[in-house]
Amino acid sequence: MKEIVREDDGALLGYVGRVEGGWQPMTVFGYPLGPAAGQDAAEELVRREGLDRLAGRWEFRSGGEWYSCVLQEADLARVRVRPTDPGYPGHEHSLELSRPGTGELRPLGWRP
Repeated sequence: MKEIVREDDGALLGYVGRVEGGWQPMTVFGYPLGPAAGQDAAEELVRREGLDRLAGRWEFRSGGEWYSCVLQEADLARVRVRPTDPGYPGHEHSLELSRPGTGELRPLGWRP
C-alpha cells in the first residue's frame, strides 16, 4: 500500500493499493473509496475525497443490524465510532472496531 499525504502539511489522506484491475483508493482505515482505477486516478480520488468521506455519516453493524454513527478516530488497525442511532440498544458512547470491512462499517445509505 502506498500512503497518500497532503503536500502542504503531510497529513495522511488515505492509501492506494495494487489490486487486480489497477489501484484501489482507500480511506485512512483501508475502506474502499471507489472502484479500482489507474494509479493517478486512484491517488487523485484519495486526495479529493479521502478526508471528506471520514466526516460523513456512517453505519456500523451490531447483532446483525445496522446503526448510524460518526467516526471519532481511525487508522489501519482500528476505527472508533460514536453511535448516533436512537434505535441502537447499547449504552456505549463509543465503540472500537478492529479493522472493519464493508460488512461491519459503511457510509450511511450505502447499499450493495
